[in-house]
Amino acid sequence: MPIFVSQSNDPIRFFGRHFMFVPIETPSQRFGGLIILSGVATINFVGDSPSDWRIDRVILDLDEDFGRAIHSAPYPPPPFPEQFRFSIAQAVPFATVNARGARLSPQPADARDGSAVLDFSSGPGGAMIQIEVAVINPQSVLIRLGYHLSLYGHLEASGLIAEERSTAQAHAPAERE
Repeated sequence: MPIFVSQSNDPIRFFGRHFMFVPIETPSQRFGGLIILSGVATINFVGDSPSDWRIDRVILDLDEDFGRAIHSAPYPPPPFPEQFRFSIAQAVPFATVNARGARLSPQPADARDGSAVLDFSSGPGGAMIQIEVAVINPQSVLIRLGYHLSLYGHLEASGLIAEERSTAQAHAPAERE
Protein backbone atom coordinates (compact mmCIF):
# COMPACT_ATOMS: atom_id res chain seq x y z
CA MET A 1 0.00 0.00 0.00
CA PRO A 2 1.55 3.34 -1.02
CA ILE A 3 2.68 5.84 1.60
CA PHE A 4 0.91 9.15 0.92
CA VAL A 5 2.48 12.31 2.37
CA SER A 6 0.75 15.62 1.66
CA GLN A 7 1.90 19.16 2.41
CA SER A 8 -1.67 20.24 3.12
CA ASN A 9 -2.46 17.25 5.40
CA ASP A 10 0.99 16.63 6.95
CA PRO A 11 2.91 19.96 6.85
CA ILE A 12 5.16 18.98 9.77
CA ARG A 13 6.63 16.16 7.65
CA PHE A 14 8.16 18.64 5.17
CA PHE A 15 11.37 20.63 5.72
CA GLY A 16 13.55 23.01 3.72
CA ARG A 17 10.68 23.79 1.39
CA HIS A 18 11.43 26.05 -1.57
CA PHE A 19 9.35 27.12 -4.54
CA MET A 20 9.87 29.42 -7.50
CA PHE A 21 7.99 30.56 -10.60
CA VAL A 22 10.23 31.58 -13.49
CA PRO A 23 8.25 33.37 -16.23
CA ILE A 24 8.89 32.30 -19.80
CA GLU A 25 7.11 34.27 -22.49
CA THR A 26 6.92 32.82 -25.95
CA PRO A 27 4.87 34.15 -28.88
CA SER A 28 2.24 31.44 -28.39
CA GLN A 29 2.27 31.19 -24.57
CA ARG A 30 1.97 34.62 -22.98
CA PHE A 31 1.64 33.28 -19.45
CA GLY A 32 4.11 30.39 -19.56
CA GLY A 33 6.66 29.54 -16.96
CA LEU A 34 8.78 27.06 -15.06
CA ILE A 35 7.79 26.07 -11.50
CA ILE A 36 10.50 24.58 -9.32
CA LEU A 37 9.70 22.83 -6.01
CA SER A 38 12.25 21.29 -3.67
CA GLY A 39 12.63 20.15 -0.08
CA VAL A 40 12.83 17.17 2.27
CA ALA A 41 9.99 14.88 3.41
CA THR A 42 9.93 12.56 6.44
CA ILE A 43 8.64 9.05 5.70
CA ASN A 44 10.13 6.74 8.41
CA PHE A 45 10.03 3.60 6.22
CA VAL A 46 11.22 0.52 8.18
CA GLY A 47 12.42 -2.82 6.84
CA ASP A 48 10.45 -5.95 7.71
CA SER A 49 12.61 -8.90 6.68
CA PRO A 50 16.20 -9.79 7.61
CA SER A 51 16.72 -11.51 4.26
CA ASP A 52 14.75 -9.52 1.69
CA TRP A 53 14.16 -5.95 0.59
CA ARG A 54 10.91 -4.24 1.55
CA ILE A 55 9.81 -2.17 -1.43
CA ASP A 56 6.95 0.33 -1.51
CA ARG A 57 5.84 3.49 -3.25
CA VAL A 58 5.82 6.92 -1.61
CA ILE A 59 3.60 9.63 -3.08
CA LEU A 60 4.60 13.19 -2.19
CA ASP A 61 1.78 15.68 -2.75
CA LEU A 62 3.43 19.11 -3.07
CA ASP A 63 0.15 21.00 -3.50
CA GLU A 64 0.84 23.79 -1.00
CA ASP A 65 4.15 24.90 -2.50
CA PHE A 66 2.74 24.42 -6.01
CA GLY A 67 -0.06 26.90 -5.20
CA ARG A 68 2.38 29.33 -3.62
CA ALA A 69 4.59 29.19 -6.70
CA ILE A 70 1.63 29.92 -9.01
CA HIS A 71 0.58 32.89 -6.88
CA SER A 72 4.14 34.22 -6.88
CA ALA A 73 4.10 34.58 -10.67
CA PRO A 74 5.71 37.94 -11.47
CA TYR A 75 2.79 38.99 -13.68
CA PRO A 76 -0.93 38.96 -13.05
CA PRO A 77 -2.67 35.88 -14.34
CA PRO A 78 -4.86 36.19 -17.43
CA PRO A 79 -8.19 37.98 -16.97
CA PHE A 80 -9.62 35.22 -14.76
CA PRO A 81 -7.93 35.93 -11.40
CA GLU A 82 -10.23 33.79 -9.25
CA GLN A 83 -10.16 30.46 -11.10
CA PHE A 84 -7.01 29.49 -12.92
CA ARG A 85 -4.66 26.54 -13.06
CA PHE A 86 -1.19 25.72 -14.30
CA SER A 87 -1.36 23.42 -17.32
CA ILE A 88 1.73 21.19 -17.18
CA ALA A 89 3.47 20.43 -20.48
CA GLN A 90 6.64 18.82 -19.10
CA ALA A 91 7.84 17.58 -15.70
CA VAL A 92 11.25 16.57 -14.37
CA PRO A 93 11.20 14.90 -10.92
CA PHE A 94 14.11 13.83 -8.73
CA ALA A 95 14.27 12.08 -5.36
CA THR A 96 17.07 10.75 -3.17
CA VAL A 97 17.67 9.33 0.31
CA ASN A 98 18.41 12.26 2.63
CA ALA A 99 18.55 10.54 6.01
CA ARG A 100 18.64 6.93 7.09
CA GLY A 101 19.36 5.13 10.30
CA ALA A 102 19.21 1.89 12.24
CA ARG A 103 16.88 1.06 15.10
CA LEU A 104 18.64 -0.06 18.24
CA SER A 105 17.95 -3.58 19.35
CA PRO A 106 19.27 -5.91 22.07
CA GLN A 107 20.43 -8.28 19.34
CA PRO A 108 23.62 -7.63 17.38
CA ALA A 109 23.11 -5.58 14.25
CA ASP A 110 22.70 -7.47 11.01
CA ALA A 111 25.48 -6.96 8.49
CA ARG A 112 22.85 -6.59 5.77
CA ASP A 113 21.79 -2.97 6.01
CA GLY A 114 20.61 -0.66 3.33
CA SER A 115 18.06 1.73 1.89
CA ALA A 116 17.46 3.01 -1.61
CA VAL A 117 15.42 5.16 -3.93
CA LEU A 118 14.82 2.78 -6.83
CA ASP A 119 12.77 4.96 -9.16
CA PHE A 120 10.81 8.22 -9.30
CA SER A 121 8.31 9.84 -11.62
CA SER A 122 5.98 12.80 -11.67
CA GLY A 123 2.52 11.89 -10.49
CA PRO A 124 -0.71 12.49 -12.34
CA GLY A 125 -2.62 15.63 -11.59
CA GLY A 126 0.04 18.21 -10.95
CA ALA A 127 2.62 18.58 -8.23
CA MET A 128 3.15 14.99 -7.13
CA ILE A 129 6.20 12.76 -7.15
CA GLN A 130 5.89 8.98 -7.00
CA ILE A 131 8.99 7.39 -5.49
CA GLU A 132 9.81 3.70 -5.23
CA VAL A 133 11.82 3.10 -2.04
CA ALA A 134 13.44 0.03 -0.48
CA VAL A 135 15.00 -1.02 2.84
CA ILE A 136 16.49 -4.29 3.97
CA ASN A 137 16.53 -5.64 7.51
CA PRO A 138 14.00 -4.72 10.25
CA GLN A 139 16.65 -2.50 11.87
CA SER A 140 17.05 -0.31 8.76
CA VAL A 141 14.99 2.88 8.54
CA LEU A 142 14.72 5.28 5.62
CA ILE A 143 13.91 8.49 7.50
CA ARG A 144 13.81 11.32 4.96
CA LEU A 145 13.68 11.79 1.19
CA GLY A 146 15.00 14.81 -0.67
CA TYR A 147 12.93 15.91 -3.66
CA HIS A 148 13.07 18.32 -6.58
CA LEU A 149 10.30 18.83 -9.14
CA SER A 150 10.50 21.09 -12.18
CA LEU A 151 7.24 21.77 -14.04
CA TYR A 152 7.00 23.65 -17.34
CA GLY A 153 3.63 24.91 -18.56
CA HIS A 154 1.29 27.89 -18.63
CA LEU A 155 -1.53 29.52 -16.68
CA GLU A 156 -5.03 29.04 -18.06
CA ALA A 157 -8.66 29.40 -17.00
CA SER A 158 -10.06 26.47 -15.04
CA GLY A 159 -13.30 25.23 -13.59
CA LEU A 160 -16.66 26.83 -14.25
CA ILE A 161 -15.23 30.12 -15.48
CA ALA A 162 -13.47 28.44 -18.41
CA GLU A 163 -16.58 26.40 -19.26
CA GLU A 164 -18.87 29.44 -19.00
CA ARG A 165 -16.60 31.48 -21.29
CA SER A 166 -16.32 28.80 -23.95
CA THR A 167 -20.12 28.19 -23.82
CA ALA A 168 -20.86 31.92 -23.98
CA GLN A 169 -18.48 32.35 -26.91
CA ALA A 170 -20.02 29.40 -28.75
CA HIS A 171 -23.55 30.83 -28.34
CA ALA A 172 -22.62 34.48 -28.96
CA PRO A 173 -24.03 36.00 -32.17
CA ALA A 174 -21.43 36.37 -34.88
CA GLU A 175 -20.14 39.91 -35.36
CA ARG A 176 -20.83 41.53 -38.71
CA GLU A 177 -17.89 42.75 -40.68
